[in-house]
Amino acid sequence: MSNDLHEANRLSWNAATVAHNSHKGDQAAFFRAGGSTLYPEEIELLGDIAGLDLLHLQCNSGQDSLSLARLGANVTGVDISDEAIAFATRLSEECRIAARFERSDLFEWFERARADERRFDRVFASYGTICWLSDLGVWARGIADVLKPGGRFAFIEFHPFAMVFDPSWKPHYDYAPKEPVAEAGVGDYVADSGAGLAAGGYQEGVVGFSNPHPSFEFNWGIADVIQALIDAGLRIERLTEYPYSNGWIGFEGMRDLGGRRMAPPATMPSLPLMYAIAALQPQGKQGAGGRGRAVAGAKPITIRPWRPEEGERLLAIWLAASRFGHPFLGETRLVEQQQVVRDTYLPMADNWVAEIEGKVVGFIGLIGNFIGGLFVDPDIRGAGIGRALVEDATARLGRLDVSVYADNQAAVAFYLRLGFVETARKATDDEGLPFAVVEMTRAA
Repeated sequence: MSNDLHEANRLSWNAATVAHNSHKGDQAAFFRAGGSTLYPEEIELLGDIAGLDLLHLQCNSGQDSLSLARLGANVTGVDISDEAIAFATRLSEECRIAARFERSDLFEWFERARADERRFDRVFASYGTICWLSDLGVWARGIADVLKPGGRFAFIEFHPFAMVFDPSWKPHYDYAPKEPVAEAGVGDYVADSGAGLAAGGYQEGVVGFSNPHPSFEFNWGIADVIQALIDAGLRIERLTEYPYSNGWIGFEGMRDLGGRRMAPPATMPSLPLMYAIAALQPQGKQGAGGRGRAVAGAKPITIRPWRPEEGERLLAIWLAASRFGHPFLGETRLVEQQQVVRDTYLPMADNWVAEIEGKVVGFIGLIGNFIGGLFVDPDIRGAGIGRALVEDATARLGRLDVSVYADNQAAVAFYLRLGFVETARKATDDEGLPFAVVEMTRAA
């Protein structure tokens, strides 16, 4: 039954997402101008994420995902809505901020990620997420299984106590009812909240939206959430409650405290409208109850010269990694570049591959001391493969030089962590196109 309700919610979100984004104007221009949709509470909860692999659960249309990527994280966003993921992918390309977006029911995504041994340094979810999930145990175990040892789950959500009130602040609903609640469909809460949820400026957009698809919500209390995370083997590090909601105007007479923090009317007593949780995956644990498989980084990585018959595998890795790191180039140009890589760069470069259990998972192409390309299978990011390839090349060659697209902020952060220093910036790439390039070097 729960899968049927999840599917109904997918259809409802597909319709609502179009209305929501109609109110937010030119979002690509907003991001290109340096905009961010994150609030200070979220940034504080996550900590420094530069260079880390971050999984954004129920990422919606990707605005927060791209804001996180701008802080230097390698971001993967997952959402059930086809419309939301399509919008996020386009937005990533248009604003030249690299992130990966995957459409899936979250529970199904966790199953595949578990089988593929994917791991992340941070898992993040925020605002109106768990009410669409039918089983918190599956949710929490999935989070535990994809967190690296020592990794952190950062969660910020609207407070379930606030959900007992109707829009006029009268107590009306049960606290955390155990049965799914049928609704007429996901509403246009962006229109209801105006500028509160349109960081780049509110536009009228779709007027009088009525969702043709019903939706079903699962309301969970704070104790339900905490216990599910504890049962999954995570250690609760922090629980915070806030007497305001970020952006959301869900009730009559709400007032802006500043920074789009919305509070009840001054005539009402203070009450909690949001809460946040930080939970850690203990060091030495992998997955709920320690039952997860070893991450790829725990397996030996072999570095060796490439073999010409491996060319197609290297091209496949190049295209997948380029789609992940360089979405701003556009699919047409990436496909054209792949042919150039096949015909020119692979034959001319000194290529070395990284291999795990007999499978090529990444490679580095060297032209003298210059890194012509470093590419890792995006499904195995965070396993130390890129670092291993760079360190091996350094041991053989000494000084290394590299040019990196400035818009690929995760790559820039990666090289900085390895001790590279910036030596110059160019406004155009090698083909004269308007994509800024950062030139870097590392001494032996």
